[in-house]
Amino acid sequence: MAHVEEYLYDLREARFVLFEHLRVQRLFELPAFADFEINDIELLLAEGLRFAQKELSSINASGDREGCRWQDGKVTTPEGFRRAYRQQFEHGWMAMSTSRAYGGQGLPYAIGAALGEMFVGANCSLSMVAGLTRAAIEMVIEHGTEEMRKRYLDPMLSGLWGGTMCLTEAHCGTALGDIKTTAYRRDGKYFVRGQKIFISGGDHDMVENVVHLVLARCEGAPPGTKGLSLFLIPKIRVGADGKLGQPNDVVCTGIEKKLGIHASPTCQLTFGDANDCQAELIGNEQDGIKLMFDMMNSARIGVGLQGVALASWAWLAALAYAKERIQGPEMKNFRDATAPSVPIVRHPDVRRMLATMKAYVEGGRVLLLHTAYCLDLVLHSPDATEREHLEGRVELLTPICKAWCSDTGFETVAMALQTYGGHGYLKDYPVEQLLRDVKIASIYEGTNGVQALDLLGRKVGRKQGALFLQLVADLDAFIAKHEANVDLSGAISALAHHKQKLAEITMSFAMQQMNGDLDYPLLSATGYLRMFGNVVVGWLLLEQATVAHAALQELFAETGAKDAAARAALCDEHPDAQFYDNKIKTARFFASNLMSQNDHLATAIQSGDRSPLEMHF
Repeated sequence: MAHVEEYLYDLREARFVLFEHLRVQRLFELPAFADFEINDIELLLAEGLRFAQKELSSINASGDREGCRWQDGKVTTPEGFRRAYRQQFEHGWMAMSTSRAYGGQGLPYAIGAALGEMFVGANCSLSMVAGLTRAAIEMVIEHGTEEMRKRYLDPMLSGLWGGTMCLTEAHCGTALGDIKTTAYRRDGKYFVRGQKIFISGGDHDMVENVVHLVLARCEGAPPGTKGLSLFLIPKIRVGADGKLGQPNDVVCTGIEKKLGIHASPTCQLTFGDANDCQAELIGNEQDGIKLMFDMMNSARIGVGLQGVALASWAWLAALAYAKERIQGPEMKNFRDATAPSVPIVRHPDVRRMLATMKAYVEGGRVLLLHTAYCLDLVLHSPDATEREHLEGRVELLTPICKAWCSDTGFETVAMALQTYGGHGYLKDYPVEQLLRDVKIASIYEGTNGVQALDLLGRKVGRKQGALFLQLVADLDAFIAKHEANVDLSGAISALAHHKQKLAEITMSFAMQQMNGDLDYPLLSATGYLRMFGNVVVGWLLLEQATVAHAALQELFAETGAKDAAARAALCDEHPDAQFYDNKIKTARFFASNLMSQNDHLATAIQSGDRSPLEMHF
């Protein structure tokens, strides 16, 4: 049996989410996107997939085996990575959603996210380094001076220079208020001194220069996060004419040896060991944490995309394997020693795993693309009320995008490996690497526990709970509109039940916090985020099911399939009928088997058990 190594991606699914469900083509009616048409995007998606398969996934496994190397302060990336990195930028793939005013393509974020999934899925290590450069570009565009834009943007957009985000220090991870890196003034210029760790793309041979965005505390600034400022620090100084000058006292002192993403250089950096690390302030002093969170929120959605992207390849590879792998008779014939063996896709427990993987991947994808589409409307809708409403939606969903998608992404890849059985544990197939590569997504850009604290401690209570109540109102409107749909009524009733339970627990947390009990709600925050994500994803999958249901009814009418037998036959034979029918069944399965996990989570949260807070650790 041939090994499944080529990157797999479902273009039909992407087109459905973008154009049939979300209907992002409505954005093309806005001035910012008036030059685009569906046909343009269809061609772009197809070409993006070709690039991902030919240029990115072709060096993914070899890059994992070779890894990065550090010697004498220099980092060498695997063979082929430098060429592929440059190609991503030279062909415009890394500036799809960047403003045209600064050399980008000006595409909606929703389209950029769909393309981004391909690139991350095909080669996570490489795309991660490129993605941080893209994030640094957006920071310079949004908050840098005009002089910074003139010197740094062109070489970064062309892929000649890279970019990073430098937060973590050895003594503090998420606790950014404990940062010790300092900034001081000398001769009218800023200089920085300190060490950072876990810096993705901190140094490598794919670029001529690296532009670091560094959080540091100016001398005399107050303690905690409020005293932090953000600085732009190039590895090599850049003159007023944009040309490279002298090294800037930034040294890579080593790279991390990691479980996965071996081809992504995760660096330890020292700034100002010789007291000569020049820095440029972005924004004002003590604005650092606010500015960095602008970048981090985008990064958190990107990390959620990593979870979905790797899970998607794993699920499609497992599906292909299950269709080819012949093992054991059908269960109804298990006592018959002469019964022929069948593909494992026909075994019920394998089908359970495949259905779970499909639901998690498609649920995560629609959550991310829905959030990206909301962001497009926040930035470009002419309706101020809509902008405000959807801005709250993006705030609420960002921690869920990061945590829910990365958690279910890991669970999905683990289930894909299980589908392969012993073969999945071998390096002969892609899922072994995918499992190692996807695990980091629940850790960086704020661990998923931190995302849960952010959701419960900050986002749900914003504006006296208005963001949450607006989402509940949208869910109620959807339920009222579709609860009479006979084919979906059971799943929609389940959504109504779990929405109500989520609202009850949210209110109970609010009461506990008002009464001074902060510990118990925070103890329950991770379970709460999973509940919240399950409800939102269940809703979005059911939205897809209503769209698919209407399309399927049209197909039945067009083909004259009037009775149950004719309709079942059409769903077996017609690709579109099969696709839409599976969409409906995926939403039902999620509601009955996966969203139903919320009953267990609610029972645990409402138990009031405080044992972990009272244990003697």
